[in-house]
Amino acid sequence: MATKVFKGVNVFMSRNLVPPELFDSLHDALKLNGAQIFLCCDPSRNGPTDYHVIASSDHEKFEDLRSKGCNLIGPQCVLSCAKEHRVLPNQGFTCCLGMDGVNILASGFEKDEKANIAKMVTAMGGILHTKASSDISFVIVKNVLAQKYKWALNNLKKPIVTINWLLQCWKEHRVVPQESYRVLPFSGLTICVSGIPADERKEVEKLVMQNGGKYSAELTKRCTHLICDISSHFFF
Repeated sequence: MATKVFKGVNVFMSRNLVPPELFDSLHDALKLNGAQIFLCCDPSRNGPTDYHVIASSDHEKFEDLRSKGCNLIGPQCVLSCAKEHRVLPNQGFTCCLGMDGVNILASGFEKDEKANIAKMVTAMGGILHTKASSDISFVIVKNVLAQKYKWALNNLKKPIVTINWLLQCWKEHRVVPQESYRVLPFSGLTICVSGIPADERKEVEKLVMQNGGKYSAELTKRCTHLICDISSHFFF
């Protein structure tokens, strides 16, 4: 007889917090796996074996439940754990297991941006690393100026993607293909030219834009690179 992996846990499942199309399948998955089900929302129940099913971190009840220390799980997480005969995760909030076993490194982001990245990665069952290592599965960078970009490009040989890749993973509850989210070689760069004919300038501008950079008609402090004709810039 198969072990009921949810035995001993109390799951609070309110119709206000769960999509109606998933309610019956969630109820069946929880019941068949031994969970004690309560068809209500009770924020006072925040023990280690108490779980609250909530569809999204954007729900108006999310922050209230989280502030009270409740374990929050998404419908996709419940269904995946039931299918794979796994215990429910106990880490604050797990929306799904879409990034289970995936190691992420993020670089070039501000403190608050990195905090949001950490929330999304861990909520999908992944791990956000703070240091470079060979175990990294994906590197998310703001642009090519990010500290870890060159290391990832030259040493890791793993996908280097934009934050939009993570946002799409979050939306679909899975690791989406990374090809259309790769970091372009001029991403984050502002390039200016000097001493180059007008027709060639147009071509440079086109190439810069196609590869994710910004073209500046004038040399300003915002420019990261200057392309010039060396022969016209000799000083005697």
